[in-house]
Amino acid sequence: MPTGPGCSLSIHHLSTQDKLGLMKAIRGTTGSGGIFLLYEPTRRAGEDRAAWLDRFVRTNKPLWTVLTPPEWDQIWHHVATCDFPETAAVWCELGREAGFREARQVFVDPTDFFQLFRFEA
Repeated sequence: MPTGPGCSLSIHHLSTQDKLGLMKAIRGTTGSGGIFLLYEPTRRAGEDRAAWLDRFVRTNKPLWTVLTPPEWDQIWHHVATCDFPETAAVWCELGREAGFREARQVFVDPTDFFQLFRFEA
């Protein structure tokens, strides 16, 4: 069974070039036949960051009812200043550029915000 690292909800904080650099470093650890799993916020095709941020508020604020207003404000501040998600096509392209021979989306969460990608060495 192939083995390898996984990462979730963190790489989207990097610039696109830094995402590529990190994925190249991860590829260097996977060996032949290894895999890398990535679960990240993902923009829709054709959606820019501003539209993604708008959709984030419209979709998630009503769902995350357990949060107090100050807790939501803290999350929103983080998302608005630190989150730089890619589209599924870009996540897959970054994986191929990093040296993975196969890159594919394998799961989309019900809110269409988070997606799981599988990269095979």
